[in-house]
Amino acid sequence: MAYLERNLSDRKRGAEVIEQIRVICDQMGMIREDGDNPFGCGSFFRGDGIRSEGYFWMLPHENDFVVMKCDFCFLQDLMLTMPENSLYISLRLEYARHLPPGKILAYLEERGSSISTRMARATRVAYTEVLYTPSLYKQHLEHAFSSQKASPLEILKNMGGEHNWSSEIMHILKKIYSSTRKGRAAELFYISAAYALMSALIEMGNGRLPKKSSDYECIVRAIQYIDDNFTRSIKLEELSRLANMSATKLKTLFRQFSDCTITEYILSKKADYASHLLTDSDMPISEIAKLSGFDTVAGFSTSFKKQTGLPPSEYRKQIAFYCLKNPSEIKDFNFDDFA
Repeated sequence: MAYLERNLSDRKRGAEVIEQIRVICDQMGMIREDGDNPFGCGSFFRGDGIRSEGYFWMLPHENDFVVMKCDFCFLQDLMLTMPENSLYISLRLEYARHLPPGKILAYLEERGSSISTRMARATRVAYTEVLYTPSLYKQHLEHAFSSQKASPLEILKNMGGEHNWSSEIMHILKKIYSSTRKGRAAELFYISAAYALMSALIEMGNGRLPKKSSDYECIVRAIQYIDDNFTRSIKLEELSRLANMSATKLKTLFRQFSDCTITEYILSKKADYASHLLTDSDMPISEIAKLSGFDTVAGFSTSFKKQTGLPPSEYRKQIAFYCLKNPSEIKDFNFDDFA
């Protein structure tokens, strides 16, 4: 009976999340136009030309998940609020925000807190996302990760976050974004892709998790320490002592769990931190290099280019390109020009 009550409660929350997405669309100035839906399934929204311009599309499936694609631009400053009791896990591949190529962003919300975000005028938003409600992710992930004491969401957060998701996950999200199917064929494709994505998550977890809970806790302790101290020099001996295991065992389990070496993980954290500073501030690159934990600008530039594919100065220019100056003044606005 308790399981049945929890299952019904989770499905109710799933329906609430879907409704909350519609509320967000309304806040963004997105008007539903199913009669002119180019995807031939799901719900299609188009910007009202006042608050936003572009499109947002979503396909809910049985209160279990929502598949989404969008490409739009804000025409005025807006405050968006995700209501309370929003419980979900989602994987998003972004095309217009400041994430280096090949990065996937995971949103893990299990506290049900209200989230507000200010979106600046001229900000472009473009992504593919699959959002799973509790009725689905608890059913599958809790069973798959039952050998560990932590919640599945916390395990995935420590395992990936913005970093190191499997190539299969990237491939599925790209296929969702580029699909040109229409009608029932499209609906079946998107539903199967969402299940394939969950399958890839389970496989990633099963393949990377240490067999012992104590080893998992030690690795997470090392990861959290790096996350808090990546801008300074971190010695392997320091991490080994903190994790209470030999350096060899630490390096082996760390790579298994995060799919990268300790050094690669630290450099990726530095690059992500620097990318936010390059995007959100006018700081000189020399200062960003110092704040990111590099002794020289040359060393910073070499490392940053290796992580993102672009030197810092070019990265900053590319991000500026994606933030359109006066989109409402552009005639025949076409987002394909910015793909």
